[in-house]
Amino acid sequence: MLIVKPIGYVLALLALLAVSAATNNCTSWSERYQTDLEGVCVCSEATCDTIYNGHLYLSGNEAGVFSTSKVGDRLTFSTVGLETTANDAADFVIDTTTTYQSIIGFGGAFTDASAINVYALDSGLQDILVDAYFGDDGLQYTLGRIPIGSTDFSLTIYSYNDVEGDLAMENFSIDMDKAKKIPFIQRAMSKSSRGMKLFASSWAPPAWMTTENTTINCAVKGYPGGEYWEALALYYSKFVSAYEAEGIDIWAMTTQNEPTQQFSFKYWQSLRFNVTTERDFIKRDLGPVMKKNHPDLKIIMMDDQKDLLLGWDATLVDEDSAQYVSGAGVHWYKDLDFLIDTAGNFDDLETFHNSYPDLFILATEACEGYLIDGLMTGAGPTLQNPTFAWQRAQIYARDIIGDLAHYASGWTDWNLVLNTTGGPTWIDNLVDSPILIDEEGGAEFYKQPMFYAMGHFSKFLPPDSVRVALTTSSSASSTLANVDSVAFLTPDNQVVLILSNRDSSAHDITLSLSSQQLSTSFTLEALSIKTIVIGEVEGNSSSSSSNSSASSATETPSITTATPIASTDSSSSTSETLEPTTPDHSSC
Repeated sequence: MLIVKPIGYVLALLALLAVSAATNNCTSWSERYQTDLEGVCVCSEATCDTIYNGHLYLSGNEAGVFSTSKVGDRLTFSTVGLETTANDAADFVIDTTTTYQSIIGFGGAFTDASAINVYALDSGLQDILVDAYFGDDGLQYTLGRIPIGSTDFSLTIYSYNDVEGDLAMENFSIDMDKAKKIPFIQRAMSKSSRGMKLFASSWAPPAWMTTENTTINCAVKGYPGGEYWEALALYYSKFVSAYEAEGIDIWAMTTQNEPTQQFSFKYWQSLRFNVTTERDFIKRDLGPVMKKNHPDLKIIMMDDQKDLLLGWDATLVDEDSAQYVSGAGVHWYKDLDFLIDTAGNFDDLETFHNSYPDLFILATEACEGYLIDGLMTGAGPTLQNPTFAWQRAQIYARDIIGDLAHYASGWTDWNLVLNTTGGPTWIDNLVDSPILIDEEGGAEFYKQPMFYAMGHFSKFLPPDSVRVALTTSSSASSTLANVDSVAFLTPDNQVVLILSNRDSSAHDITLSLSSQQLSTSFTLEALSIKTIVIGEVEGNSSSSSSNSSASSATETPSITTATPIASTDSSSSTSETLEPTTPDHSSC
């Protein structure tokens, strides 16, 4: 049943009036390119689309539907009617009494390139971009990755201590980060009403700590427990302390970004080690140092490709190292854009969870444009290729849903912001990002379909949302084989269903909530992503029966933020708003 709140009718009426009065303000016209960028929302200081928070003002006899599609919808809001009867034969049945893992968050990485690009924009446009990712009218990101030192997406290789032999880290300094990266993070934090969890990852230590005095595919001198490995742990601890001094709390850190040499042809900075070295580093150096200096910080092991996870448990079978580990980080690059339909290694995540149910699994890096041209969607940005740009959005959704449906607690994009060439990067490792900026004039930025794909999750699944049981009927399982799906219950007791239709044809969908005796139906358009929000439902708690590792922060509703995003195509389709069947009330 639904909780009846009469004030909800007033809020719903005001919200509907706001929708009617609002201007569709997503434009694909680019002043820089002097053309329409199909499938892209172009933002300037004069105009930029926002996301209408219609799910906060639902009446009790309707569900909110947010749609993004190849033909042009961009988190377009509509409603469908709710029936107060269950439908056991529905295509999808949600059971909110069966719960799994809880959500930590969704977000991206505060790389040097991202910060450089933000500050290359006109000052007013900078605020609009930060709002787009972190504000209440945007994606409401709650997760951020912070590189420790330089990465391939820096202008040059640097460390926080270049004084050779300074094992005590007396010359440690993050001054390099104070120009752009730290201010960017601080601005993001100030925009977030849900709060943010920030985790750190290192690519390589200072060169003088390595065996060949280089950060490229390097190794630390000696062995874990030795003076250089102890100094490395101190280096990381100093980073956490220095950021805390800037008002930026570090929630967690990974032991090392991609420690295995999966891609031997890549020659950017990276410390290489195997699972036993990681185990020994954690138990002899990193774990004890962090427990002493930062006892609340969580250590995330591996931080590498998903296909390695089941063979990366030496740290966990050793009690001395396992005591320091809270979770495992995974990357997606072996998916190869689902070149093989069975890619994703999703079952491995579930197997890992079943073996180590007290640890969270977090997707810590992914991006598009990492392949070579001619393979799937190719290399670099696809700003002016609407077919590839849409495919990348749907690949994002497919991987996120697959991860979440197999016990991942969140998903982290790589660069938050790149320029239209896919940089800057000191090694020309040009890739794509949900937002690209006009690096020539600083007067525009471009929201690609990937941006909206991320929003289908980040905006509607706040921290502490819990995955719930979702079953597909036997009659629909073959018809909907290319529809990816996952369902959650939020801390505010809203039920959220996310669907991604990879078929080139539409599907008429029926949905039932078995515990609440509710059902509805809607059309899932061809090549589309939908988030359906139902709530607030009674008699459920969003505390997970599995591990819980997310923030208790929840969304702050605001009825003043009622600007719906427009379709980028006048032929864009939306779900039909059905007439209510019974009067009732509800409220990502």
